[in-house]
Amino acid sequence: MKTLMRPCQMSCVAVGLTSVSAQLFIARQGRFEMATKDRIIQLTRRDFLKLAGTAGAGLAFSVYLDACAPVADPPEIAPVIPTDSRPTPIPSFMWEPNIYLKIDHQGILTVIAFRSEMGQGIRTAIAMLIADELDLEWSSVRMEQAPADGRYGDQVTGGSQSIRTQYGTLRKAGATARQMLVNAAAQTWAVSADQCETKAGQVIHPDGKQKLPYGQLVEAAAEMDIPGDVKLKDNASLHLVGTKIGHWDAPEIVTGKAVYGLDVRLPDMLFAVIARCPVFGGRYSSYDDSETLTIPGVRQVVALPTSIAVVGDNSWAVIQGRNALKVIWDEGRQASLSSEDLLSQATDNLPRPGSAGDDSIDAVYTMPYEAHATMEPMNSTAYVNDEVCEVWAPTQNPQEVQRMISRMVGISRKNITVHVPLLGGGFGRRLQADYAVEAAQVSQAIQAPVQVLWTRDDDMHHDYYHEMSVHYARGSLSAIRMPRIQTRGGSGVPTGAWRSVGEFSQAYPTQCFIDEIAVAAQRDPLDVRLELYQDRAVGVIKLAAEKADWGGPLPDGWGRGMGYHATFGVTYVAQVAEVSVDVSGKVRVHRVVCAVDCGKVVNPDAVTAQMEGGIAFGLTAALKAEATFENGRAQQNNFHDYPILQMSEMPVVEVYIMESEERPTGIGEMGVPPIAPAVANAVFNATGKRVRHIPIRPEDLV
Repeated sequence: MKTLMRPCQMSCVAVGLTSVSAQLFIARQGRFEMATKDRIIQLTRRDFLKLAGTAGAGLAFSVYLDACAPVADPPEIAPVIPTDSRPTPIPSFMWEPNIYLKIDHQGILTVIAFRSEMGQGIRTAIAMLIADELDLEWSSVRMEQAPADGRYGDQVTGGSQSIRTQYGTLRKAGATARQMLVNAAAQTWAVSADQCETKAGQVIHPDGKQKLPYGQLVEAAAEMDIPGDVKLKDNASLHLVGTKIGHWDAPEIVTGKAVYGLDVRLPDMLFAVIARCPVFGGRYSSYDDSETLTIPGVRQVVALPTSIAVVGDNSWAVIQGRNALKVIWDEGRQASLSSEDLLSQATDNLPRPGSAGDDSIDAVYTMPYEAHATMEPMNSTAYVNDEVCEVWAPTQNPQEVQRMISRMVGISRKNITVHVPLLGGGFGRRLQADYAVEAAQVSQAIQAPVQVLWTRDDDMHHDYYHEMSVHYARGSLSAIRMPRIQTRGGSGVPTGAWRSVGEFSQAYPTQCFIDEIAVAAQRDPLDVRLELYQDRAVGVIKLAAEKADWGGPLPDGWGRGMGYHATFGVTYVAQVAEVSVDVSGKVRVHRVVCAVDCGKVVNPDAVTAQMEGGIAFGLTAALKAEATFENGRAQQNNFHDYPILQMSEMPVVEVYIMESEERPTGIGEMGVPPIAPAVANAVFNATGKRVRHIPIRPEDLV
């Protein structure tokens, strides 16, 4: 029997307040009405804000996804947790030895994730480090997301630095808690703490027979002095770190229960979209909203400093309302901006190819602007009321959200709470706070909770793009050394961090030109790299070449190429790409062999996943997408004209991790820089044609 599928619609989510403080508040107030399958809870919006502030990050969300539900089966809204009428048991004691963790009477460890989760597995890694030092089993771990909180210092999730900078701190947090539990048990038994051991959430008596579970020790541990210095486990004693543990959020993600920014729902929440000037830096001169206000579901139109918000009951109404809005724009100074002109200007400011002199070669490489194109477009939910602001922002930088809202809305930072749901991709775009500021501005104007939505077109048109760059490379053939590269960029286009930032722009011309030097000198590109690099770099280059069977036979029309880069100078990655080019010039990447040295590995699965994801991200830039501008306007609108790599185009990726006892380094961005030059070099190996720009198009090869 055929099942008719209705058009995909936006997911929705009910906010279930399930922290202890939240439930106590509900019991006291009983005024906000939230209908569920089993019961009705009542609470005013003002009380909800107080409650959410009290609950902090202890908000649980239950999600119903109606994207493609069969028409024959009407959706059933998931009930607010808990699903029965009995109150959730209140833990009689919760021990919080530091800001990174807490343990209850059942011995359950709750890890506080103070960095943003956008698929890279940082929450999993944080929990592994703490639980391992605590000698707890993974089944005893729970997770809580921290809001913006200065106690954690810088909460920026970017630069692939979370584990690199927090590795020792997190291990010490777990080790400190373990030592305090041991001290509590030793005091109970009247034995020396040095003679006690821990295993699987228990302290073991020196006789090896008596055991005390952590849950029975938390109250006594809370009375212990915090030890000034604790001994971390030696690497041989680690039982979680270095093992393959699945992504903490994966079960919720694959079942549609994970809560992203777009899933947030508040009581009486409205929706808004923003009409922004299509030209960078422009603003509205005037507008006519008479037709907009006739659209069913549109509540009001709000003028912001440079843009206009359409507010209403649902996303469809406000998008249609914005379409009906008549705006006269002051396009400002960038109205004639063109990416083609910017490229020409940058090229004109560099030496011309052929000017390198005798016994040298030179070349010019060009790289376009790139959009982030996250799967989840920008969005944020905010409620500003009585000089208090509460924000649900899928952000990589919650403290920047606090700072910018405080500056733009005029509310003290201490009265701004920033909750961080899961991010549907970040890639550096969500280091900016513009979308969260918009939500706060609209909420302040309408005095109601509101979710500001960005369509895919909004996301493409108002990005902070990866900067365009032109590179002049020069090198000697008589004495092989690293190429000398001069670089020029553009101006007038908003730019920002993009996965691997300038490392991507550095790796492409460098690694392509090393191949050009090798070919001109009639040498193997692998041998030239082994001559140019040392130490850990040589290790990954050799490993990638060995596993890829460098120099081995390939089918006709195929080619093999290498790229290497040490992103931020800390993580060493070499990649070998195998490609074919058909008669129409279409490039197909069949296989990528990747070798990585990132120091001590916390979770091998996460390393592999990030290498695979980085390669996919880099292949989009290498072969498919670019952002262009004309008359100050972005020319791409959606995935039909900004295509990203599809699952059917993904090559087989083999990841080999170098064993190391060095401190962990970053992994989230490191798979991106080597892949574009590896592919470009492989294309030359297959065709004899050198393409010195990305993306590589079929017309470049016919």
